[in-house]
Amino acid sequence: MNKFCKFFFAAAYLALSFTSCSSDDGAKPEDPEAGSEFAIWTQLGSWPNTSYYILGVNNLNEGAVKLEGNGIDVTTKLNNSVITRAGYYYFYNTAEGRFGKYQLVNGAVSTVREVPLTNLASLAGHTWIDDNTLVIIGANAAASAINYSIIKVNDLDITNGTVSGLPDRPDGHKYRVGGDIQYKDGKLFFSIAYQNTSDYQLYPRFNTLAVSYPAFSVTRVSTDTRTAGVGNTSGYFATSFVDEKGDMYFLTSWNGVWKDDGTSSPKNIYRIKAGSDELDASYLLDVQAELGHEAAAGLFMNLGNGKAIIKYQEAPGNSNTKFGYAILNLTTGKELRKLTEIPSGASGERNVYVENGKAYIAVLSGQGTDYIWIYDSNTDKVTKGLQIQGGYTSFSRIDKLQ
Repeated sequence: MNKFCKFFFAAAYLALSFTSCSSDDGAKPEDPEAGSEFAIWTQLGSWPNTSYYILGVNNLNEGAVKLEGNGIDVTTKLNNSVITRAGYYYFYNTAEGRFGKYQLVNGAVSTVREVPLTNLASLAGHTWIDDNTLVIIGANAAASAINYSIIKVNDLDITNGTVSGLPDRPDGHKYRVGGDIQYKDGKLFFSIAYQNTSDYQLYPRFNTLAVSYPAFSVTRVSTDTRTAGVGNTSGYFATSFVDEKGDMYFLTSWNGVWKDDGTSSPKNIYRIKAGSDELDASYLLDVQAELGHEAAAGLFMNLGNGKAIIKYQEAPGNSNTKFGYAILNLTTGKELRKLTEIPSGASGERNVYVENGKAYIAVLSGQGTDYIWIYDSNTDKVTKGLQIQGGYTSFSRIDKLQ
């Protein structure tokens, strides 16, 4: 990515303040003097040859920004599986066995603190107990157990352990743990599946666990045979939430093969009601049946007032390259509508940011000029927001920094 190097020296003295070029259609450029409120993650290349650049912007509703001359290269320190809160990024680097706390300062990634961590083979999911207590979970190296780390983020004091009381695995299977973890009613909730170690086919059942905190002992197991998937098994995605009523919803978006004929497990949405520690037997939202499209791998977010946004694939299977967005009524489990005003396009793992009932959606058009599209769930209107230009291959995520 040598063509970008000259831009980072110019950006180095800026504390997340970026100079934007004016657009051809007269869109107002970003104020170069103001500190950035949002970070738009852009990706160049494809795995494993991937680079990540962050664009800092002050407003997602209007203006224009270009990657050229503005992007901060964070590739050597971070990737898009970061966890963000209160202006800090937290990142589990499994390759180097460390967990770190970082800030974006003066146009670069600044390390606040790093500590050794090798407890998880990879980070499957995370949730916050309070502003200072982060819980991350994942399988051990052999996928024969599920481990956890409790992290006090003020000083990165870490307590490691293993979840006890897991349901037994069928012979020849390993655990897959979902990234759908949430903390509600004083307990942790997440899902597990079983994967065959020889042909990687899923056992035709999944389990949702209620786990005591801080003891990390399984107190209840709910099972269902209508899917074998779990919430996506990477930290990149958003597949679960607890709504204003205290009800938990989650999408089984990691759906490996579960039938001998090669078909993949359905992507369903489940609910655990407030005050309950088991699946709501009366609730199932089959995304394919409801939308007529397969759910994308891992974007299901709460909009408030009983609504959620979900990303879906325009074409089935792993060859799909374009995505659409739909609004769901959580109470009824029905589609309200598809956001047809937003052009179908490519996207990244977490290319949607939600705040105050609005969804800010970064869509890659492939035409050189892209936009943040804004859906307001209160008015049911879609508007065009910030204009983005640059040479990137996807939008990985949108974060609020302030």
